[in-house]
Amino acid sequence: MRQSLRFPSSLPSSSHGEKTAGGKSSSGNVLLAATELFAAHSRHDVEEKKIFLELARNLLPSAPVADRRRISSLLSSHPEVPDDLLEQLADDEDPLTAYPALRYSPRLSVDLLLRKVKYGPDSLRKGIANRPSLRESLIDALCTFAGADVIRILLERSDIRLTSAHQARLSHRSDIVANLGLELAGRDALNPDGLMGQFLHLPDQLRAEAIAAAEMTSLVRQAQSPAVATGKHPSAAELRFIDGLIQEALRQNRVGFAELLSQGLGLPHPTCDLLLQEDQGHGLIVALKAVGLYGHETTTVLIRLFGEKIQLAGIRDLLRLHRTLSRGAAGVLVGQWILHDQGAQPAASPRHQPQYEEAGRHRAHTDQTDSRAEALNARDGTGSMPYSSTGND
Repeated sequence: MRQSLRFPSSLPSSSHGEKTAGGKSSSGNVLLAATELFAAHSRHDVEEKKIFLELARNLLPSAPVADRRRISSLLSSHPEVPDDLLEQLADDEDPLTAYPALRYSPRLSVDLLLRKVKYGPDSLRKGIANRPSLRESLIDALCTFAGADVIRILLERSDIRLTSAHQARLSHRSDIVANLGLELAGRDALNPDGLMGQFLHLPDQLRAEAIAAAEMTSLVRQAQSPAVATGKHPSAAELRFIDGLIQEALRQNRVGFAELLSQGLGLPHPTCDLLLQEDQGHGLIVALKAVGLYGHETTTVLIRLFGEKIQLAGIRDLLRLHRTLSRGAAGVLVGQWILHDQGAQPAASPRHQPQYEEAGRHRAHTDQTDSRAEALNARDGTGSMPYSSTGND
């Protein structure tokens, strides 16, 4: 016959912090000793569980942090620990106390787990992500709130397959795409709209895929809605806008340039400020192509704004992108940036497409070569390279 466990028959009167001669809480000493005794056996009768639960409920809040951590590690996977005690451990304000319960306790409420996922920190989210079984609601919450290291745990689990909704959620998080873009793409968890919307945060290896997706989208749109020529000359407003951008670049007024670019493209100011960072040259080229700047105008902008920060070889690479990128694809990319910044769904509707994109699609299907050159001649008195819808200078 198994020997009956003997817990203290009464609670200590110093359950709210009285110290022993050694400086430790007497309540913590009692509870830790009782926990070690309880955890040493896998089965207990009703009376033993009742006594231990009464001790834990009363003494756990005042137990020292070190004792609470030890208690949590001993009880989190024990098969006979009452649910409310597990929840108390999992909801402890000390992350190292809460972690074992969140990681190993199988009977925690979904509401508690969701709250921990929402408010973190990521150390606790890792414990939840490693639980043997995860509900869809928990996976969705992790995709919304968790950091890159936690999302990597989900990606590496063979028993979890991210749904299209999870993939879309991750695709709209710049911090995740910047850190896990390659892993997401390798697992087909980064869709084309996500690639395009996160272009400014993609690793270099994925930018080409985003551009290819934009080119394909542009071709499909052109095939579905061929433009009808309604005029040959670009609008005066468009010419004034381009003139203004070049003038701000010549003055090396980065603030004014970003402000004007924001107004012209409909992008938020933080995004336009980001475009003027020296590591965002590819994004700036896309924006300038969407606006309609020619190669020599783009060269002026790059040299005046980045000449001291980007080497000549880097400027040549950016100009090569400008030559090969179509204006339609540039418009698609910027349109996806706008949708991403608005927190909208990736699928664009016609009323959400910026004016420059419609104008770019119209001009790409009309005979604008001579008229664009004439307009530029009238503007600055110099010759200019003919406009091409393929983006060639």
